[in-house]
Amino acid sequence: MADKIGIVGMGKLGIAWAALMSSKFSVCGVDVSEERIRQIQNNGKFFEPHVNEYLEKYGKNLEVSTEYNIVKDCFVVFVLTQTPSLPNGKFDVKYVESAVSKIHEVNDNCLIAISSTINIGVVDELSRKYHKQMAYNPEFIKQGSIINDFLNPKMVLIGAYTERDGEKIADIWRKFHNRPQHIVKPIEAEIIKLSLNVSFTLGITFANVIGELSDTVGADSNRILDLIYQDRRDYKKGLGYMGPCFPRDTKCFGTMCKEKGIESGWRFTDTLDYLNHHTVERYVREIEKYRKKNIGFLGISYKPSIPYIEASQPLEIASILEKSGHRIFVHDPIAENEAKKVLKSAVFCKTVDECAQLSDVLFIGTANYKDVALSKQIVNPWK
Repeated sequence: MADKIGIVGMGKLGIAWAALMSSKFSVCGVDVSEERIRQIQNNGKFFEPHVNEYLEKYGKNLEVSTEYNIVKDCFVVFVLTQTPSLPNGKFDVKYVESAVSKIHEVNDNCLIAISSTINIGVVDELSRKYHKQMAYNPEFIKQGSIINDFLNPKMVLIGAYTERDGEKIADIWRKFHNRPQHIVKPIEAEIIKLSLNVSFTLGITFANVIGELSDTVGADSNRILDLIYQDRRDYKKGLGYMGPCFPRDTKCFGTMCKEKGIESGWRFTDTLDYLNHHTVERYVREIEKYRKKNIGFLGISYKPSIPYIEASQPLEIASILEKSGHRIFVHDPIAENEAKKVLKSAVFCKTVDECAQLSDVLFIGTANYKDVALSKQIVNPWK
């Protein structure tokens, strides 16, 4: 039993997964399509590169059926059913849900690992509703190179509720490669899977904006992008972009694109500006929901340990709240003199404790205060 793996969904991805897995395990494959099952049983040919080679060599280790009873002895069952898009953009997970329900009926002790692309929160929902022992193991592949991508991933992402369940899946992939394994919560894995593709679409859009600008002014976009990519930064959660450079440069870029009729460029920067200001509005609402009068700010400059306040979002948040009638208390000894020019009625405190004692709610304005431990209602963008 320990070496038997189940796969539900034998489509383009599932058959490639099954072909590869059959080189190391006994594999039990399920699909609702009788035609698909006959194609596999009759040694039908598949378009995806290397699938036919693996099936020819290891097909004896692959058993397929339309009946779920075939996975009753599998220790892990992967779900690779389709998840078509709904009109609102979300994925229709009815086939995934049906698969999980039917797997549970025949094998309530196995680990069910969903590999289909799904909405955020689906694993939690299905774990509560059908089968407690669930995981998420999304693939990062491209059609036309599925087998190669399985064997050469940049990483293996596993969302599991326990380290033991995560290691079950990790051990399977260790039989094929030694690439990095990352075990996180299922909901974190769901976010990572979707967000990675969103980040790629952002990169593609940015590259096309640079391409249009370069074409317009007679520059080499490939050379420009190659050098831009030499300085890539791994940002963490926090406030928006601030300071004397990022906001001004972004606005200048957008204005120049508008002057040259490059719509993609100015719409792109307008969106960035909108989203950046949304960060301010978000935290104003977060603070106001406490319905408290006295608001403390630990850090008011645009980044830690400097006296500068250009485009500082902590300062902007404090100014909005001050104008709406809140009492503002600030601890930022280095930026205090500059901040006093903007915050006319704020009280500037010499210590963190003084600011905390005078405030009902504390806002962590700069990341150097992110680990402050006080028995207060704290709004911390950096955590």
